[in-house]
Amino acid sequence: MEDHRLKSYCLVVETKSFSRAAQAKHMTQSAMSRLVKSLEDELGVTLLHRKGKAAVPTPEGRLFYEHARKILEGYARMEQDLGFATRADKGVLRLGAGRTPAIHLLPEAIYEFAKTHPEIRIDLSVGRTSSVLRDLRDNKIDVGIVEGTIMDDSFSAEIIAEDEIVLIAPENHPLTKKKNITIQDLIAEPFILPEQGSGTRTLVDAFFREARLDAKNIKVRMALGSPEFVVQMVQAGMGIAFASKWSIFTAVTEGTVKLLRVPARKMKQHIYLINTDRETVSPFVNIFNEFIKGHSFFIPF
Repeated sequence: MEDHRLKSYCLVVETKSFSRAAQAKHMTQSAMSRLVKSLEDELGVTLLHRKGKAAVPTPEGRLFYEHARKILEGYARMEQDLGFATRADKGVLRLGAGRTPAIHLLPEAIYEFAKTHPEIRIDLSVGRTSSVLRDLRDNKIDVGIVEGTIMDDSFSAEIIAEDEIVLIAPENHPLTKKKNITIQDLIAEPFILPEQGSGTRTLVDAFFREARLDAKNIKVRMALGSPEFVVQMVQAGMGIAFASKWSIFTAVTEGTVKLLRVPARKMKQHIYLINTDRETVSPFVNIFNEFIKGHSFFIPF
């Protein structure tokens, strides 16, 4: 029940690109351009200007975007209301989580939740922080749990746990013998980085900026989406890496990786419970929110 042209137009404005919007909608760039052109012809105004490869809304285009978003949000609320009224399986909570909380925090918590609320089934999807926030905005999930920094004021974010990002190296790496590691030591090493869009990568990029490390001088061997895979690559001797304390707990306990003391402040990150300000939500959201906010999470070390 949504206007395909409205959603396509909003996507162009939000991505600032016809090509990126077309890729996201799995259509050609020319088809995306025709959709926007049909809107402009119907309205009799120019909505977008092309500046190089960028698509910039005109004043009329910005006004149209604001109204289009409200219309789409209204469609989503209507579909959600009807869904709650007619859904045969009303005992489902759609939960989205970043990889670190999903793998290291939620298993025990969900187990405890299931014992006290067996009537509620949790459908868990796992992805990058940015993906979870997008799914929450698009009403694909009911609530999110993510790590990192939440910059979008349209979400309600509450801290439920704290994590620390630390630098690790293989057990026999030369840097493990040094008491004081310098920035120059880091420049000489190949890095295994978290993928772009993850909460951990945001912290790592901030660390590099504060240390005045030019990205061109950083030897990036690979970027990985799985924190566990990052640890495995460090264990295999592929490089050094920043990783969550939760994800390295077993490897540190077994002695296969070592912590390195870096010349900077500690990189703390929070784990957030994320909700939207939608008027209508799953009836199980409040039940889950109250449970997870009162749950005591395991602290690695």
